[in-house]
Amino acid sequence: MVIGIDLVHAAVWRFDIQRKSGAGRAADFSEVSVVADLGELAVDLLGGTVAALENGFEGDALKGLGLVLIPAPGVDGAVFTPGECEALDRYVQEGGAVLILGDGEWPRPPRGPAPFGFVSGHLAIGDPADPAQPHVRPYQFAAGVTGTHPALEGVSRAYLYRPKPVGARLPLTGLVEKDGQIFLGTARHGAGRVAAVGNAEMFARPFLGREDNARLLLNLLSWLLDGRHQGSAADRAAEVTGAYRFSGRDFSSTENLKNEPGPHVVDAGVYAHLFTGLADGFLPDSETDEEAFLREAELRFHEMPRVVRQAVSRFRQHGTDSGVLLVKGLPVDPGLPPTPADPKARVRFANPLSELWLAAFAQALGEPIGYRQEKNGLLFQNVVPTPHNAAKLSSESSAILLDYHTETAFHPFMPDYVLLHCLRPDHDGAARTISASLRMALPRLSLRERAILSEPLYRTGIDYSFGSSHGTKGNGPLLRVLYGDPFDPYLTVDPDLMMGIVPEADAALKRLHAVLHEVRRWVCLDTGDLLIVDNRRAVHGRSEFTPRYDGRDRWLQRVCVVRDLVPSAGHRRMRGRIIDTAFAV
Repeated sequence: MVIGIDLVHAAVWRFDIQRKSGAGRAADFSEVSVVADLGELAVDLLGGTVAALENGFEGDALKGLGLVLIPAPGVDGAVFTPGECEALDRYVQEGGAVLILGDGEWPRPPRGPAPFGFVSGHLAIGDPADPAQPHVRPYQFAAGVTGTHPALEGVSRAYLYRPKPVGARLPLTGLVEKDGQIFLGTARHGAGRVAAVGNAEMFARPFLGREDNARLLLNLLSWLLDGRHQGSAADRAAEVTGAYRFSGRDFSSTENLKNEPGPHVVDAGVYAHLFTGLADGFLPDSETDEEAFLREAELRFHEMPRVVRQAVSRFRQHGTDSGVLLVKGLPVDPGLPPTPADPKARVRFANPLSELWLAAFAQALGEPIGYRQEKNGLLFQNVVPTPHNAAKLSSESSAILLDYHTETAFHPFMPDYVLLHCLRPDHDGAARTISASLRMALPRLSLRERAILSEPLYRTGIDYSFGSSHGTKGNGPLLRVLYGDPFDPYLTVDPDLMMGIVPEADAALKRLHAVLHEVRRWVCLDTGDLLIVDNRRAVHGRSEFTPRYDGRDRWLQRVCVVRDLVPSAGHRRMRGRIIDTAFAV
């Protein structure tokens, strides 16, 4: 069986045989790959092969095809000619099958004729999802499914994402309907069959694991192909949601960030003389005139070499696959004082280069903030080992692995970025700062695991430093682990303090932790290195190391950054930068 995929007329979907499929997104992380996914499922589970239709449908283009996928005809694609529409009509009447895949863009009528008179309507909305916001109605919802169509066997509910009603010249039988509108419909035409979906994103990876979508899709493909497949739909649907792994981009097997080329590393050391010049001249005192210091640091960022500014801008806008940006070789104060024994004490520098760099990069990413409970509310925090916290879940530990975590995952105003600047490495060069990116881990999750992690089925705990002296699991807020854009989601996770409230959720959390470990990256931070962690796309941790408490121990400075100060305004006194939210623990 050969599945032909139209590459000519698509308005939004793009596809090629190398799985570059998407909808106007950066190619390095796009998962908007409905057409590619359908092609892959057809090959792997239905025993077919994929053929690219690059020259339209006239002539012999449709000869020998068992199924034709037509992605979203519309104004941005090439115009269908009357001859192409006639060829498709004839192909189906003679026993062929066509699946038309609409998209979630606002409706735009085709500029010319559409196959079988395909049209899609306005985006449909569901009932209010949040009782606190009854005026907000979502573009996604689950719909009950009833009927006797073969494609509905074993299907009771479908999850719809940005659904659009669909119509055609042919009389459609509605498979998924709501309020009298058909979102997925089928029709027989001569000896062949046609199906049309208003927005095919309901069959994209983020949603195939929800409700009965996987089984509905496989039933639909089976019906279109008139049973020309192997195995039962129920078995294949269970395989897709529970075990199937879509192919994705391969990542380097190296775990050392410094050894892996890519946009996640930029070397400031080659511009040492320029950075040294930026540090010259008057600087406001960072303690007595903090805002003036930050404003000056922001201006000096704009005087940095273009390659550094470009890397930071790209990271802020699109992130990186690894979820971090490593800036190597920033100058450090040659008269660096001893590593502080008390991490809560403010350190006075003769030449505050570290604070200048942290403030400059923080201002380029957003707004630096501090937390009242963390290091006495210091904006520039010292991360050093202490004897009394050596074996506790704390940034001051050294004897235990500080496991992967989202920084302050429990906090309503958690940072968007965490900046870690190394002033002094550990004596043995053994301390590894470890990170793991959701973009790398996501393809290793099953569709069902991904769906469960996207539900509010998790409670995290309050950090030790914020008052949870016993590190109690689950004494914090109820939340989703995956949230935001379903195709490129954000992540909130802390395996040491988080728990699922039902067994399936807990199992998915454990699986996520395992796959994050599989894609881990690490770096031994050296003097002058600055590691910027995207706190919503990657988790970070630190390996064990042996401190000597001799004034020469490992010393990082840390700054937390939010993109926007507005949400936390009511939790900061007199427009300051220190958030003082209190927690019941």
